Amino acid sequence: MTRIMIVEGELLISEELTAIINSIDSNIETTMTSDAKEAISSARNSYYDIFLVDVQLSGYSGFELAKEIRNIYKYKLTPIIFITAIPSKELLAFKEILCYDYIIKPLKEDKVRSVLETTINYVMTKKESYLKLIQKGHSYLVEQGGILYIESRNKKIYVITMEEEIELSSYTLKELLEKLSADFIRCHKGYIINIKHIEKIDKSNNDIYIKHIKKTIPVGRKYKDYLRGRGLWV
Repeated sequence: MTRIMIVEGELLISEELTAIINSIDSNIETTMTSDAKEAISSARNSYYDIFLVDVQLSGYSGFELAKEIRNIYKYKLTPIIFITAIPSKELLAFKEILCYDYIIKPLKEDKVRSVLETTINYVMTKKESYLKLIQKGHSYLVEQGGILYIESRNKKIYVITMEEEIELSSYTLKELLEKLSADFIRCHKGYIINIKHIEKIDKSNNDIYIKHIKKTIPVGRKYKDYLRGRGLWV
């Protein structure tokens, strides 16, 4: 499900935006708040696909709020749309935090709809390349292309990316493999690898070398046929 947070000081504006979003896709979940601290807390403890942020919140700068959202790793590239009465030429200052677009107040439905439809379509397309994980009630989206390998160790699952190691306790390798694209293959009872990140295969030692890191992944005997089927063990 796509989730959008609206951080707007005027309830009427929030309600208008929610109505337009629901008319685009009734399955989209919206959260409304006028409090910046509440917005940050909710963003940290959950996951949102798009943020609509009022530039002039009461007692708080929407610009500063957007920077705080950007500082949360999982939102480095999440679309942030500003809601503002400021002329568009002054919005150039917001480029440093990758403002995706902006909506001018008072709202004009055709303009708002155009901005939201474009952004929602972008998010929907991007989500197809992400792995959605739920851990302890929190949702995470991990870009599949950035996953190097996934390991089962000590009754836990570890998703290894180029930037971080994500620890999971509520999944099995089999469940994750079903969620992943065809770029992933099981090579061992304890490992799934992203074939896009294979540097080389050492058949004499039954090892796979992974790009970017000093790590070799073992190949289990019964999994060699999977590799052969992908033209990787020839």
